[in-house]
Amino acid sequence: MRTMTAGKSRLQRTLTGLAIVPLAVTLAACSSSSPAKPAPAKPSTATPKSATAQSASATASGRYTIGFSNPEGTQPVLDDFQQALTLAAAKDGIKVTSLNAALSVSNQVSDIQQFINEKVKAIVVFPLAGPPLVPVLTAARKAGITVLGYNAVTTSATTASAIYPYSADVNQGLIHEGAQLAASYVVKKLNGKGTVLGVGIAAPVPSLHAFMDAEKADVTAGHPGITWLETVADQTDDIAGAATPVSDALTKYQNKVDAVMAYFDGAAIGASQSLKAAGVHAVIVGQQGNTDGIAAVKSHEIDATINEMPYEQALIALAMVKDLLAGKTVPIVVHPPVQLISNSNLAQYVPWSVGLKEISQGKLVPPAQLSTNPPAG
Repeated sequence: MRTMTAGKSRLQRTLTGLAIVPLAVTLAACSSSSPAKPAPAKPSTATPKSATAQSASATASGRYTIGFSNPEGTQPVLDDFQQALTLAAAKDGIKVTSLNAALSVSNQVSDIQQFINEKVKAIVVFPLAGPPLVPVLTAARKAGITVLGYNAVTTSATTASAIYPYSADVNQGLIHEGAQLAASYVVKKLNGKGTVLGVGIAAPVPSLHAFMDAEKADVTAGHPGITWLETVADQTDDIAGAATPVSDALTKYQNKVDAVMAYFDGAAIGASQSLKAAGVHAVIVGQQGNTDGIAAVKSHEIDATINEMPYEQALIALAMVKDLLAGKTVPIVVHPPVQLISNSNLAQYVPWSVGLKEISQGKLVPPAQLSTNPPAG
């Protein structure tokens, strides 16, 4: 059985019903002879379980529901995470209810409130914004619900109070290792000299903006020959949304763009289309490692992508939720592994579908022990 183990780092609105704890019903046997008056019921000597005791019992046996607040259900990386979390949790008798906020902060607030109303045991939330979610997440914590951030913490927090209202956070590994890998790749390809255009998301997603800021810092720090032109915004979080601003930037900078670093593979592909139309060759790096991104690397449409391995992030998230509910201590922030994939190491890439299959088969399971920087499974 392939498991995720502790060690140093190597390198997604659908409702389901709440788990219901069955109540045992005792039926009295009746005589098959002549009818008779029923005997008076004897008072029960059993001590009824309180709601709190029943809830604790359900938690201990794995019969509870986790809510996943998915910020954008059409994003491949979030969809894969959602599928993996659902599959892995089901093996422990845990249900996962997922709601898609569709890039709307107000929707996400409503989704989290719905989870509170449904009395889920834990909520995994990839935040679309910071302060706007604090009141509803605080309400969840006050209701006794464990709140696990998914890419919620963008700073080097070391205490639980520093990340409140989150109980803990599983990071996508982008702001630190992912940005560094992408930057190193671009610097090497440009031989330390050239101009770089960033493509970020227009929506106020804290982690993705922090990722782009990290890429800018990492690709320019110590490399005076490299200039970061600007970060343009993908307004629609898709290929077309990136193509237009990149085309405008090419006009603005008279086609003098040597590299493009994008916040996700679709944006990198959109950038590639605009560059090709303008007759400009540039190094292009995306992020996610989804099916389209890997296909684009193979076809040389983009040069590289940061593979997040979201199925492994989901296993770590599940382990963190279970440990938190069990009262165990977990790392404040866990940084799952990521890897840079280019044509030179395509053989190392494991398709996300394989990861999901291995979870379904029980070959890939949550880590027995959690560490701040776990390796890939």
